[in-house]
Amino acid sequence: MLLSITLLSKCDDNLTDLNIDPNSAISVAPSTLLTTAQYNFYETTQGVTVNADWGLLMVQQWSQTEYTEDSRYTQDVNFFNVTWSDMYASVLKELYAAKTLVDGQKEEKGQAITNNKKNILDVMSTQVFAFLADGFDKVPYTEAIGENNLPAYDSQEVIYKGILATLENAASTFSSSAPSFTSGEIIYNGDVSHWIKLTNSLMLRYAMRIADVDPVTASKYVTLASSNLITSNAENALFTFESSLARANPLYKNNTPLDGNRDDYAVSEYLVETLTNMGDPRLAAFAKESTSGEILGMPYGLSDNDATEKKPDVSRPNDNVRSATTPHVIISSAEVHFLLAEAYQRGMLSGDAAATYAAGISESMNYWGISDSAAIAGYVANNPYNAANWKESIGTQKWVALYMNGFQAWNEWRRLDYPQLSAPEAAAINTIPVRMPYPLSETQSNSSQLEKVTTKPADLQTKVWWDVN
Repeated sequence: MLLSITLLSKCDDNLTDLNIDPNSAISVAPSTLLTTAQYNFYETTQGVTVNADWGLLMVQQWSQTEYTEDSRYTQDVNFFNVTWSDMYASVLKELYAAKTLVDGQKEEKGQAITNNKKNILDVMSTQVFAFLADGFDKVPYTEAIGENNLPAYDSQEVIYKGILATLENAASTFSSSAPSFTSGEIIYNGDVSHWIKLTNSLMLRYAMRIADVDPVTASKYVTLASSNLITSNAENALFTFESSLARANPLYKNNTPLDGNRDDYAVSEYLVETLTNMGDPRLAAFAKESTSGEILGMPYGLSDNDATEKKPDVSRPNDNVRSATTPHVIISSAEVHFLLAEAYQRGMLSGDAAATYAAGISESMNYWGISDSAAIAGYVANNPYNAANWKESIGTQKWVALYMNGFQAWNEWRRLDYPQLSAPEAAAINTIPVRMPYPLSETQSNSSQLEKVTTKPADLQTKVWWDVN
């Protein structure tokens, strides 16, 4: 008996150790969760489903060379299943978990570091909720992360006001004299001064997005955001992918043996004709020459058979727009300048709309490798700012500047209504989609809440809250 008691006591000493999985991390650093969230979010928004098969097709900058169903708007409740799940389970939960861990840690150098880290995580979260709301309209927001397995849907108005308030808080509580994440933050490497500029620039974007539906709220936040913005390409918020295939730009991976060397896209005939008519030198950076030695666009929204016949003769996207390390542009100096030009035109801020419009064009040209100031000035002179129809001037140039950022281009096309696009003759519906279909997963697992906001989860034609024109 004494021997048994002794052995049991010895065994008990090690029982806790036996319950630990040596292959699993005991604790995870907040910076690791942030890295995961950033990669998953920007890889998704830059990738095939959201960027290529949706955004770039919706704004008719790309055309499909085969399997052209997406160009003809046949998307249904299966289309965004993975995207929806990734946003909530693989991005937002990571950010919320990281914030909880940061809150539980005591920084030796004081509260300022903790605040900076939490603000970065909050600014990341606002981008995710904006993506979801801009795409689907009403989505879970206030109950998105928590114990409730059947979260209620919030209106886009509630979400946008929450996003703007979060960005206001971050902008006012960042401390540029204190550090933040020393590793794991892969946009600005934790540089708080850059994050302040990014926060204000995003606030300007989201405030301007609701200018037509809620001008009072928009004006308030445009004013708050109007200083300390991204104003040069050196400050652009970029998510840069790696040269290794596993972490490469997803559109590059789509065109490699990893995805079967897919060759599904050409630049659209509309893009080529529009830029050619404007004398736009960016066309050569956007597209490769065809077999004829010219840049020839593919007509948009053809049937599979018609597209297959034309496929050998049309121009593909330039290699530089989808190389392994081509970055995803989160927000750029060019976009900020166009937003400011609009704010000046609307009278929300005081400034020269025409000059700022020209600066936006120049910033975009420079980003795409065009630095000849005389050539840029000549282009602006040939495509001048028209205050009487400023939405056309800004909308068209922003459409060009947002090339390869298909989702944001789609947002701005819906808001400004330029350039004027129409559904192709072979389309399944008679209008270009203005919203994403809710995913099948929600119709199956959260139908009681989804049914409160729509009876047509696959609807592509009902405008979101801020799209009033």
